[in-house]
Amino acid sequence: MKLVIAYYRISTEKQGRSGLGLESQKHSVRHYCESNGFQLLMEIREVKSTRKRRIYLENAFTLCQKHNAALIVARLDRLGRDVEEIAHNIKLPVDIIVADNPHANRFTIHILAAVAEEQRRTISENTKLALQAAKKRGVLLGRNGIALAEKNKEAANVFAKKLQPTILKINAEGIRSTRRIASELNRLEIPTFRTGGRWHRTSVYNLLSRLGIKAKYRVKPSPALQDPASIR
Repeated sequence: MKLVIAYYRISTEKQGRSGLGLESQKHSVRHYCESNGFQLLMEIREVKSTRKRRIYLENAFTLCQKHNAALIVARLDRLGRDVEEIAHNIKLPVDIIVADNPHANRFTIHILAAVAEEQRRTISENTKLALQAAKKRGVLLGRNGIALAEKNKEAANVFAKKLQPTILKINAEGIRSTRRIASELNRLEIPTFRTGGRWHRTSVYNLLSRLGIKAKYRVKPSPALQDPASIR
């Protein structure tokens, strides 16, 4: 029976104490071992490892060599944070098993790590761009709950006040329905406050409500909701 040593990593002390993340890794590894006839020799857990070194992972590789065992992890990202670290680990003279991708070999592990790193980079870049765009629109970012919501509300009110002359001018031209106002604002290429995108009836209605302007926002009832006698 092939011997394996399991390595689990939890990112924070809080996760380590609560068991969040750890139990799912254990379940994945133990299920794989039971289903494939592997003997789980020991389980090594690392909590809040440093950026430069993972002492417990290094110990796990040493023990694998000592006992002629394979190293098993629940997911590929447990082996390292980036391609360079994972590439170093798969060069060690120890067989590696990834429970959620058991057919992966050293070559495919390297490829999958590179793809995952590129995805993380792309997501990070897109998030930064989205946050920068939100800040330019005046959206306040953070985790201050009620205070943050109040500041965003104030910023939206300021935005509405700046648009008030434009809205009054549009109204003076006889354009009063939310649908037509939305079309006019889009024609003038004026972006919305929250998304910086196009105007729709609901966004115009919210804008007019902030300005205290009564909006013509009518929803035509569907035939199913009308009086049957009125349908011909």
